Amino acid sequence: MELEHLLARAHSLAYRICAEFNGQPLPDDQRACAVIGCLTVAQQHHCAIGILLRQEMPVNSSAFALVREQIATVFNALWLWYCASTEEVQRFMAHGSGKSLHQLVAQVDGLLANSPTAEAAILRGHSAQLSDFVFAGEPRIRHWLDINEVDALYSEETVGQLVALSNSMAELGLASYRTVYNKHITSTHEEPGALRRLDAAG
Repeated sequence: MELEHLLARAHSLAYRICAEFNGQPLPDDQRACAVIGCLTVAQQHHCAIGILLRQEMPVNSSAFALVREQIATVFNALWLWYCASTEEVQRFMAHGSGKSLHQLVAQVDGLLANSPTAEAAILRGHSAQLSDFVFAGEPRIRHWLDINEVDALYSEETVGQLVALSNSMAELGLASYRTVYNKHITSTHEEPGALRRLDAAG
């Protein structure tokens, strides 16, 4: 069953991301810390989506709500790393980006469109699916209109698309984390004490 395969992949991916993220040193750099903070939240959303969909009665609408939040936090991270000025990073730490999901996706996608980065490659591979979810209306509401009856359960195909999108955002988050970590790993050796552990950071 395709959905079961996607959920199993989500479970495996969640453990792989957890193993790579958790307990790693945190750079003493405001931009990097803001990015990693967003990616950690996105990691939690990805895990929660899998939990919601594996319930005896799957909580599909809540999973759709969380995947939107997962996308937003991943794209906030990408925006902070690739697009935001120093002043914008500081404002983000106090008040958030102030940008809609549409604005974040459009700005990041525009900047990375022809980039050779790992993040850009993932975006290109999932651009149609991401664009449909972000720009083509509200899928949670469309569900009710399409079936024309009250039903809390979505079709297996629809849920499969949700899980595939969530997994691709998790992969995008992991690629972004690696970009940030690889940039700061050299300074770990050159500047002792410049890093704090993620689980000890306040």
